[in-house]
Amino acid sequence: MMADPENHPHNSFAGRGVYLLDDHEVVRRGLRQLIESDGLSVAGESGSAREAVRRIPALRPELVILDDDLPDGSGEDVCRAITAADPGIRCVLMTADTDEAVLIESILAGARGCLSKQDDSSEQLRLIRRALAGHTAYSARFHPALVAPFSLLGPQGQDERLQRLSKREMTAAIGLAKGLSNRQISQEMFLAEKTVKNMVSTILMKLGMARRTQAAVLVTRALGHVEDPADGGYRFSRFPDLVAEVTAALLNCTSEAPTVPPTDGVRAGDALRLADALAATGAVRMVIHPQPSRT
Repeated sequence: MMADPENHPHNSFAGRGVYLLDDHEVVRRGLRQLIESDGLSVAGESGSAREAVRRIPALRPELVILDDDLPDGSGEDVCRAITAADPGIRCVLMTADTDEAVLIESILAGARGCLSKQDDSSEQLRLIRRALAGHTAYSARFHPALVAPFSLLGPQGQDERLQRLSKREMTAAIGLAKGLSNRQISQEMFLAEKTVKNMVSTILMKLGMARRTQAAVLVTRALGHVEDPADGGYRFSRFPDLVAEVTAALLNCTSEAPTVPPTDGVRAGDALRLADALAATGAVRMVIHPQPSRT
């Protein structure tokens, strides 16, 4: 199986072009220096969405790094245009925001990940190399947004215990809330059933519980809590199981767990699952069904 991209030799991606789209020249200069210092090449750069949409399909870079907020458009719109023109060109967004709306928009636009402008250069480069290898590449700064449903009751609430769980454990815990067996959770997470069994034991230990049904009730209650019903987001749904499905889909789309990069079909299926889960909650305004890959 393919090793994780951060363990590849330093020059394993040398010669593959990266295209930079950001309206701030100083940001592009910093990214260019970072990329070239690691033996990668810059295929081109621009400061406007219109120019990028015109140039990128012709240059066919291996990876495009897109600012999510441009004077003449959004990174998500550019990503959709590029994916429609050539699904073989990988895109990642770069953003200053770390909320779940950014995650959702990037996934449904077909992006392979999101870099954070707040990350240091080593983390940005790690994610760039993951994206070049075909893996998901989401900054760890998005993790609080992914587990936000579990922290809405405040530090004194019962749900504080859920903050002890890792990202993978949170995914498994949501599986418990959905009533899935260890085998079903293992299939969703692409893990061995024994690994999931051990993970569930760890989850119960961290939560101070003896039975998986207790953990399921705790997670379901946390997912059903709404901080601000006026926001119209998917957590406004009156059905906690639907909220759990959205959160599980988000965690699945952004997981770094699989050793082998997901195929285009798997990625499209994961994105469609997220879109359908959002639609089921009634958060229609957030849903844009991703276009299936032609490859």
